[in-house]
Amino acid sequence: MTDAPALSAVGAVPPVSASGGIVLGPWFTPLRIALLIWSAMSLIAIMANWPAIVALDLSDTDDAMRMAQVRDLLAGQSWWDLSQYRVNPAGGGVLMHWSRIVDAPLAAGILLLKPLFGQAMAERIVMTLWPPLLGAVLSAACVLGYRGLSDRRIAYVVPLFLIMSGFIVMQFRPLRVDHHGWQILFAMLIMAQALRPATWRAGAWAGLFAAALLAVSIEGLPIVALFAALAALRWALHGRAPDRDRLCGYLGALAGGAILIQFATRGPLGLTGTWCDSLSVPYMAAFVAAAAATFAAARANPRAVWLRLALLGGAGLAAAAALVWAEPQCANGPFASLDPIVVEYWYKNILEGQPLWASRGYDAIFVLVPSIAGLIGSLLAWRGCAEADDRKAWATVIVALVGAAALSLFVLRSVSTAHLFALPGSAWLGLRVWGWARTIPATIPRVLASAMASLSLPLLGSIAAAAALGLLFPALQHDDAETAAHEPFAQTCLDPATIAALNRLPPTTIMTPIDLGAPLMFWTRHGLVATGHHRNKQAMADTLRAFTGDPAQAEALVRKNGAQLVIFCRSANDLVQYRRARKDALAAQLYAGTPPIWLEPVAIGQRTGLSVWRVKSPPAR
Repeated sequence: MTDAPALSAVGAVPPVSASGGIVLGPWFTPLRIALLIWSAMSLIAIMANWPAIVALDLSDTDDAMRMAQVRDLLAGQSWWDLSQYRVNPAGGGVLMHWSRIVDAPLAAGILLLKPLFGQAMAERIVMTLWPPLLGAVLSAACVLGYRGLSDRRIAYVVPLFLIMSGFIVMQFRPLRVDHHGWQILFAMLIMAQALRPATWRAGAWAGLFAAALLAVSIEGLPIVALFAALAALRWALHGRAPDRDRLCGYLGALAGGAILIQFATRGPLGLTGTWCDSLSVPYMAAFVAAAAATFAAARANPRAVWLRLALLGGAGLAAAAALVWAEPQCANGPFASLDPIVVEYWYKNILEGQPLWASRGYDAIFVLVPSIAGLIGSLLAWRGCAEADDRKAWATVIVALVGAAALSLFVLRSVSTAHLFALPGSAWLGLRVWGWARTIPATIPRVLASAMASLSLPLLGSIAAAAALGLLFPALQHDDAETAAHEPFAQTCLDPATIAALNRLPPTTIMTPIDLGAPLMFWTRHGLVATGHHRNKQAMADTLRAFTGDPAQAEALVRKNGAQLVIFCRSANDLVQYRRARKDALAAQLYAGTPPIWLEPVAIGQRTGLSVWRVKSPPAR
């Protein structure tokens, strides 16, 4: 494929082959191509995941808790009440830090399908279809967002690069109903507006999408700040009115949108809460302060670059001061108040929240290669642009990619956003290699060079890099034993017979290892002392100390939290960690079949490895 004439819009003249003999018909617009490619990939994903869909084998505890939250909403819990009353019932429940933005389409889909299929089947259909549908929106957003870059053919091929981005696609697979897909989508929508010509409207739309991103998860704050800084820097350096308008629109919509979305999804409590782990008063105060200071700077509109820089720097300081003034603890981060035992046995084991160097070298290759390839392609594209507007667009991509990639080094969950911003650079690189390969007259060299173009696809390039580096550095080679297919229910021991047996027991409160909590919430009607959700930090600490600490204190901790049953899965990873912590701790005792006298076994007639123990009534005094 050689360079095609510039396309004025998505859906105009499609690219042609090198020979000029094959031309896509007018029906094949980039948007339709994107939806076709994504639909085919989604169909394959559904077939590949069919056993998990049939068994509702959720691979992430957050998906299980999300559905528990949706069920509570459908059962009549207030839209504004995000508490989980079956978690830590002795403490009155736990107020979740999640957003109704994610709950709403899941609940609406189930409500629509329930009269036709019943509750259980409606849930299964929605959990299967909604993530790919959300991914289709992302695919369309990529096409519409990247269509204005200098090589218009990128809009045609970027859907293929998207489905070959494993860290992105995995967040849109069937049953993946948590918030991560929403984060990726909103990041793309912000990028799309940043690539539009500088206007107040483009800034306002980006600000609204940024507010929605933060309402879904405060983890998006670095990305929101990155685009704010880029807009501010452009006005500060050049002093152009359109750049000033974009900046004001962005910060104004961010501040106003955050307040409106917070009220719409959390009600009055959302406008008074001072949480550091979700959108709340400290962050909204920071946005209002930044917007007010920026509006004042824009009104003054100084001519000197240094003065604009100073005023915008002051706006940043005002935002930071407002944040700390509203809630000083937020300066320490959302997890600073966790008990050390929770950090050691739970938080450090959440790989997505850890830095890249906590991962295996083999996995790090798949994180780094797509970002590096995208950056190389973006830099080359920027360098080759003749028009100032094209250079500006590629500079936006480069800054966003560098920022997101740097963030992914410290917080692994950011890698999806980094790879999203790497897509156009990778696509540009692939198109150039393909175009060069088609000019080679000899057949075999042309075929080999054409195959090289496929290495610009994120997944294929990463596999090739891993194979090459593995030959040079054997320590980086993949360990097949670590990724061997696990047995069904290995981490939960919750097969259908076991779930039915648990549901025949009278509803009660269960103490269980942290990772088993959310699946039990999803599958049974019982309450849990703790699940893997950090706001319940004291009950999480009590649970971990009961299983891993001084056995003399375990009974008191179990009774303190009102637990009537103690349950664990013998093959779960976290139980392995618990029982190795101390040889005489409760986890080790129960695993060995030598329980303390205050527990008695409960026979539930299952063979998956789930152990159930009843807490005996305390002796009469």
